[in-house]
Amino acid sequence: MTVIDHAPATAPVSEPVLGTGIFDVDIHPVPKEGLIAGYLPERWRKHIAEYGVRTTNGLSTVTEYPQMFGGAMRNDAWPTDGTYPGSSLDLIREQLLDPYGITIGVLQCLAPGGQTLNPASQALDPRLAHVLTQAINDWQLEHIVYPEPRLRASAPVAFEAADLAIKEIERIGSNPGVVSLLGLSKTLEPLGSRRYWPIYEAAVAHDLPIQFHLSQGGGHANTGTGWTSYHTEYHVGHTQSLQSQMLSLILTGTFDRFPELKVMFVEGNVLHFAPLAERLDYHWKNLRSEVPDLQRKPSEYIKDHIWVSTQPIDEPENPHHLAEMIEEFCPDNVVFASDYPHFDFDSPETVFPAEFPDELKQKIFRDNGLTFFGLDG
Repeated sequence: MTVIDHAPATAPVSEPVLGTGIFDVDIHPVPKEGLIAGYLPERWRKHIAEYGVRTTNGLSTVTEYPQMFGGAMRNDAWPTDGTYPGSSLDLIREQLLDPYGITIGVLQCLAPGGQTLNPASQALDPRLAHVLTQAINDWQLEHIVYPEPRLRASAPVAFEAADLAIKEIERIGSNPGVVSLLGLSKTLEPLGSRRYWPIYEAAVAHDLPIQFHLSQGGGHANTGTGWTSYHTEYHVGHTQSLQSQMLSLILTGTFDRFPELKVMFVEGNVLHFAPLAERLDYHWKNLRSEVPDLQRKPSEYIKDHIWVSTQPIDEPENPHHLAEMIEEFCPDNVVFASDYPHFDFDSPETVFPAEFPDELKQKIFRDNGLTFFGLDG
């Protein structure tokens, strides 16, 4: 494998042309074999070659159960040169940006690619997590964001090492090609923990919201009651982590401490949050003496602080119920996510039923995303 050294990306980024198109908050690029190594110091190239990358999932070349057949990618997303789906900017344009009129797409680069299959930010050595996330950020800026003005980066950071995460935020946080920070739904502690507060402080200081993508790992079983026996059991219960994180962020008073903080839960469905918010309010009325410092009813924090993405979109038997439950939950806080190039990609043309209200569709396709990323003026 040939390694080409790269300097940190410093090219200018033009202001996004907002137009009237769709805002897609979940696009997964993957570096081609060997590219990330070119952004790593020689010391860490040798370390990975000799020892690999051990993450909260185990070794970097394996994933926790269940394995993702074909990388969970669309069959037609594999480039003809044999590289990995998400590695070809031309295919991203051809299969997503151009046909669907995507005005702005936000990159969610979860792994360095090649033999490193697990998220870089989950590396157990915090120094390695730091250099890997730095490399990913420089790669996605140089190879995707700078050549394509419709794309912007969500920047992963070493979330379990706040001091290193802050260094990376200070390094790239003012780059106009970066519109958010990228975290994962499985963390060593709930997101309301004080260990993460310095990261939130730095994010707010740089006017960067945080996207938390559904994930494996985190050093915990994949459900709240232990390891699952079946893929279906795992897939259905996967969203438990996002529910727990929402409760933690609200009840710990994190949003009272950081009133400008905005977070988004990516790729975890939408409708299950509605009854959770209702249940939270109900129990808070009886148990509020335990959290007397909360300044508002728990569900009221959602409107100002928590957004969720559509993918994979819920499909109730009665299609009218989809819009009704989104309206009940928080219609201004749901955003569109295609999840390209994964197999369960949601096309903007078919994601909503025919009966879905046009006004609500406009909010989800565009307006809510602009608000979350601070591009609505």
